[in-house]
Amino acid sequence: MGSTIEIQVRGVDDEIANSAITAAFKEAKRIDTLFSTYISGNPMWFLNNSTKEEIKVSDEMFSMLEKCAELWRITDGAFDPAIGSLIELIGFEKESPSLPTNEQIKNALNKTGWKKITLKKEDVVIKPLNIKISFNAVVPGYAADKIANVLKGFGIEDFLINVGGEIYAEGDTWRVGIQHPRKITKLLGSLKANKIGIATSGDYEQYFNKNGKRYSHLINPLTGLPANECEAVTIIAKDALTADALSTGVFILGPSKGIELINKLYEVEGIIVDTFGVIHKSSGFDKYFLVK
Repeated sequence: MGSTIEIQVRGVDDEIANSAITAAFKEAKRIDTLFSTYISGNPMWFLNNSTKEEIKVSDEMFSMLEKCAELWRITDGAFDPAIGSLIELIGFEKESPSLPTNEQIKNALNKTGWKKITLKKEDVVIKPLNIKISFNAVVPGYAADKIANVLKGFGIEDFLINVGGEIYAEGDTWRVGIQHPRKITKLLGSLKANKIGIATSGDYEQYFNKNGKRYSHLINPLTGLPANECEAVTIIAKDALTADALSTGVFILGPSKGIELINKLYEVEGIIVDTFGVIHKSSGFDKYFLVK
């Protein structure tokens, strides 16, 4: 997942806590090995490099594909995991990002798009050979949810999990700060976190500048260019995977369409900072929000 994982537990003795956390990190490693786009020969590599268009995958891989298909539909295509060719072209994962030419983007767009993928029951995905899938916008949230299940299996009821900034927490006293996207030492405020997933997408950690303009790692799958209407989006949902995917999708949709979408969704809230620094909140966001 290319990031750090933090697990905090309360209300159990050291022996149970250590056993649970050890098991949780083992589960995180398993998930990373399954879905990483950095590991040659793993199931994700096989999905992207198969010489067949009809591919049999594991139950867990198929379940992830189904969830992504649902979130793609919900966001009208703004969240699209089938943009691996664009990710490779712009180069954020190689830590050498640059702005491609219009011709390069056009060619990459011909090799992207979830609309070109079909899921069949019995765990079969039909995918053109040149389409590359990346779950990097949802795997941290998914890992947080799976780790939560591990901890609860040990009888732990009070915990916070942070996987690269994507969070799931249960307990009455957890508070999660929301980073100000332009003032590194300041928070927009904090959230009361109990039985919710929280995810943030922003343009302030992975980006590059060209001709005085900031380009983020969040790519609009329709244009092939980095999205440019938001500085940061934080989403609250009942699970961290959903929050993770929606924070990406809403960032790409922009403040107007993004808030409209959030307000339509059940048990989802959000806050958006647009590129003018204006804050937009969904209708029920304030019940979680503690202004600093």
